Amino acid sequence: MKPGAILKFFLFTILVSGCATYKTPPIQKSVWEDTSSLLNGIRGEPKNLTLQQIQSAIITNSSKLTTFRAHTEMTLATPRMKGPIRCTGLILYQSPRRLRVVGSKFATTIFDLASNGDTFWLSIPPEKKVYTGAFNAFHKIDVLGMNIYPGDIISLFNYKEILEGRKPMVETWPAYWLVHTLEGDTGNVKLKGNLLVDRVNAEVFRYELFDTNGSAQLQAVFTNYATFGECRIPQKIDMRWPMYDTTLSITFSQITVNNTLDPKVFTFTIPKGAQTVTID
Repeated sequence: MKPGAILKFFLFTILVSGCATYKTPPIQKSVWEDTSSLLNGIRGEPKNLTLQQIQSAIITNSSKLTTFRAHTEMTLATPRMKGPIRCTGLILYQSPRRLRVVGSKFATTIFDLASNGDTFWLSIPPEKKVYTGAFNAFHKIDVLGMNIYPGDIISLFNYKEILEGRKPMVETWPAYWLVHTLEGDTGNVKLKGNLLVDRVNAEVFRYELFDTNGSAQLQAVFTNYATFGECRIPQKIDMRWPMYDTTLSITFSQITVNNTLDPKVFTFTIPKGAQTVTID
């Protein structure tokens, strides 16, 4: 074989070999689009439970959590911001509705959110302002270009309040149950929320809350479950408010559950010199 022919043969072989082994990497879909990706790490045989048994399993696990404390890494993104805000912080929760979330960056507090179950306070030290209002209502904070609903975050810790007093129905899929929570009288029933529950551990891996118009108010996904004491806790929660194109991702570390928390941590004190803004 002539030298030129040999060279052409080797080039052809390399090209053919490369084409045979090279694969285009799959496009990774977001957690909001690909439900199956949230179930990939779950191993075991799917259970067959009734709706009542599913509810009981969810409520029993949720009811075991009385207090929660963890360090956090948070990423918040809204249309008005030039880019995502990343910070570290601390989150404290006490059943059923007490919450404190502090976010810091470079050892400086950038926000401090507190709720006693009736009222919430959101302190923005760089703005020297404190926003306050009812914890279970939407509030638009124009200066920040965002909308907040403190009750949304609290609801993620207490499935009992989500399920009780509502009319649930269930769809059974190969890997999960889709529990619809309905409210209203006959002839005027509205979908309030969806809980997606894996059929192996009976743990919620996705939650959807709808407003009175039927639009998605909140979407949340829960991943990396681990056992702390008697409780099963997701070590990461991703939240999205579709109407406002706002996302919040929280990763927990140094988690402790059901330890006594000082009631003072849920008592908010207006910082000296801060302007208080009451929002409806």
